[in-house]
Amino acid sequence: MKYLFGILLALYLFINFAANAQTIDSLGMQEEEKPFKISGGVDVYYAYDFSEPFGKDRLYTTQAFRHNEFNLNWGFLQADYATDKVRATLALHTGTYVQSNYAAEPNELTRLIAQANAGVKLAEGVWLDAGILPSHIGYESTFSINNEIYTRALMAENSPYFETGAQLTAEVSDKVTMKFLVLNGWQNIRETNDAKSLGFGISYTPTDKLTLSYNNYYGNEAPEDDELVEVDAKRRYFHNFYAAYTFSDRFNIAGSVDYGRQELWDSSEKGSWYAGLLLARYRLSERFAVAGRVEHYNDENQIIIATGTPNGFQTSSASLNFDYIPAPNFLWRFEARGYDSEYRIFVGEEGVKDNNLLLVTSFALKF
Repeated sequence: MKYLFGILLALYLFINFAANAQTIDSLGMQEEEKPFKISGGVDVYYAYDFSEPFGKDRLYTTQAFRHNEFNLNWGFLQADYATDKVRATLALHTGTYVQSNYAAEPNELTRLIAQANAGVKLAEGVWLDAGILPSHIGYESTFSINNEIYTRALMAENSPYFETGAQLTAEVSDKVTMKFLVLNGWQNIRETNDAKSLGFGISYTPTDKLTLSYNNYYGNEAPEDDELVEVDAKRRYFHNFYAAYTFSDRFNIAGSVDYGRQELWDSSEKGSWYAGLLLARYRLSERFAVAGRVEHYNDENQIIIATGTPNGFQTSSASLNFDYIPAPNFLWRFEARGYDSEYRIFVGEEGVKDNNLLLVTSFALKF
């Protein structure tokens, strides 16, 4: 009941905010002058995981999180306010993605917030935003319809989808954009220690077809001890680079690599992890498209992904995705995804395996 009350309260606040926006619009403002914009999206799915995970919660993922059931992956409503000098975003969400990815947030109402930020223009092309923000890291984003393939890559699942803090964005030129961030930490809303983290990103688009992006993160990830016992710092250094090239309105490719380093959780020695992916999408016609992705993720030291095995997480994955596009804002997607691990880490009704197969289909719509 407490969680349900939180959902209803959050939705009431959002609807009230949206209603006020519509009231302002109805006062005769011209279309180009309207500062408010309402948008949203729904992604529903059915997934079958051949490891048949216990309790139906799939391991090592937040997307298509539940096995052998129809469910809501992610649904969101978003209100944006923007003028020449200030801007703000409030977005509320729910779904099994939220259930998985926000599980560490202790406040149930906080978990409903996808974005809550406000910004001010400091100079031409320079903005300062603060609050709960989309992540500055990585090629793939949260909402499935914005990505070439339905599920996210392992490297996307194990780097931030969102961040909480302040972000300075500077459009250096029409080809170069830079970001500087001060954050609470690695994908958390509530602060877990007294330290703040730093982030940087730079995006370079030399042509309309090519995008190059480098992003990094530095922070102490050691949580505070409830008994006020001093905890050694666990400093995380993380680097991400991706390149995306669009050959035509039919065909595009992208590649991305991650590298991170941190003191191990159970000692002061340092360990590292790395990941890489390649993907491509080809639009067969106005209504049909195919895409594929290959990737590898290596976290032998279990800094990011805990498996409880001596050799950690060393896994490759390949996906084949098929899209049916009945309307520009709607995708009916089918994906087959295989996993191959160095060690047996996939636990379920079928026992413990070193490989796995996922089949998933989805309806996704944005408005």
